[in-house]
Amino acid sequence: MGVDEIVSKILEDANKEAEKIKEDAQVEASKILDDARKEAEKRKNEILKKGEKEAEMVKNRIIAEAKLKVRKKMLIKREELIEKAIKKLREDLIKLPEKEEYNTLLLKLIIEGIVAIGEEEVFIDLNKRDYEIINSKIMWTIESEMGKLLNKSVIVRKGNIVDIVGGCIVKSKNGSKICDNSLEAVFERNLENIKEKIAELLF
Repeated sequence: MGVDEIVSKILEDANKEAEKIKEDAQVEASKILDDARKEAEKRKNEILKKGEKEAEMVKNRIIAEAKLKVRKKMLIKREELIEKAIKKLREDLIKLPEKEEYNTLLLKLIIEGIVAIGEEEVFIDLNKRDYEIINSKIMWTIESEMGKLLNKSVIVRKGNIVDIVGGCIVKSKNGSKICDNSLEAVFERNLENIKEKIAELLF
């Protein structure tokens, strides 16, 4: 479906960069632990004269505190990286209409929206670029496809030019039913799912 393709597309760059980001985070964590071990050995040597057991306890305490510090830093780092990835994905989303496969995606979003509305006459709001692309021939193709999917005739008309990145907003004739399948709306509806997938990629 159109939604799945959008989610897959906006995760593409995050997937490519995930390994590098994960390596950077692991390097930072390793450095913290290495520094802690060096400090622990230093402190251990300083108090050896007080007894081997006490020195070992101090060493273990320092390392345990360092591990806790690493966990806290990694959690913070994790959230920062997820937010950074989401910001990048939003930027990629704006560029999506420039991609070669976008026109096919747009048609799928329109068809998905019409099916969701389920009315015999619908209006499609588009941005200026897409409004000009969707001509009478394409409208006829959409109506033909809807006849096959819904087993009934559906009149599809172009509505208003609206300020959206891409995709469409499908409305019933009286405006009582609306399916917002704009790219930004689809992104926001799937945001939690996207965050989970980014987290799986990064950690």
